[in-house]
Amino acid sequence: MKIEDLIISQISKKGRINVGEFIELCQFSNVGYYINHDPIGQKNDFITSPEISQMFGEIIGAYLINFWEKNIQREFNLVELGPGKGTLIEDIIRTAKINKDFLNSIKLFLIEKNEYLIEKQKEKFSKLNFKNVTWLKDFDIEDKKPLIVFSNEFFDCFPIRQFFKKNQWYEKFIKYNSSQKIFHFDAEEINDPEFFGNLAKYNHAKIAEISNSRRNYFDKVCRSIKNNKGIFLTIDYGYKTLPENFSLQTIHKHKKTHLFENIGNQDVTAHVDFDELITVANENNLKLELFSNQREFLLGNGIKERKKQLQKNKDQIVSKKIELDYERLVENSQMGDIFKVLITSCL
Repeated sequence: MKIEDLIISQISKKGRINVGEFIELCQFSNVGYYINHDPIGQKNDFITSPEISQMFGEIIGAYLINFWEKNIQREFNLVELGPGKGTLIEDIIRTAKINKDFLNSIKLFLIEKNEYLIEKQKEKFSKLNFKNVTWLKDFDIEDKKPLIVFSNEFFDCFPIRQFFKKNQWYEKFIKYNSSQKIFHFDAEEINDPEFFGNLAKYNHAKIAEISNSRRNYFDKVCRSIKNNKGIFLTIDYGYKTLPENFSLQTIHKHKKTHLFENIGNQDVTAHVDFDELITVANENNLKLELFSNQREFLLGNGIKERKKQLQKNKDQIVSKKIELDYERLVENSQMGDIFKVLITSCL
């Protein structure tokens, strides 16, 4: 069944679906975008930091190795959420060769639903000659070793529901006009008293984007960190102060599109509410190691020095490319400020 037909079927049954249900069907149904497409790369829909430069993965790798040296120093579970093409973990494993004890202590888990991307990841690991790796569809790790969990552009993909306030709170819904054969937005006033509790933190805002699935997934990982000890590092574009406008966006071939275009064939994401993630970490009694933007994290952990090393003895063209990649990662006008870094731990 085509995704459009699947969505129309659900709307016919219920009269309308909320924005989160629409996203869930587009992205994560059996015929969904994240299940069946390769979204990453210059020829596809978007590009991530690991694909821009090896420096990104090397800095994260060095940070995690340093944490392990100070706090674990034994066998552990290394877990990446949503590894994409495997570029980030490839750079981390390559960086880990500076510490053989760290490298030999890794039991690696890659959490990935997309079969095509799993094959890409397996290709990379065959070249890396690293064999202690397990692929899982979800974060269900029974092994009780200490954890080092990391992700990049993972939590922005979770479905969100959208609300706005005009004296009263309203939720945005999606309906289908069968005569015109088009999807369109509608709004309904919130009348459920219990749901007002979910909107309480947004009382001084004009809009709200709420993702219970994102919160629950983050909580699941935090509980595992709490029970087994370790660290959780996540990087994503997002905010700590509530925005004034909706952040939901769709991208197709590196260009912004509309939610009702290219249904099932485009990237649909929303900015991550890091204040909520920090609250969840606190509820699990995890220590807040760091919250910063990407620029501060990368500069504070040596990316400028690494850039100079890579530029050494390179010709002008290569050196310039390294410089441009560096600027893309750290400049506030590019990825440096909009991307945030959250690191929590339990020792």
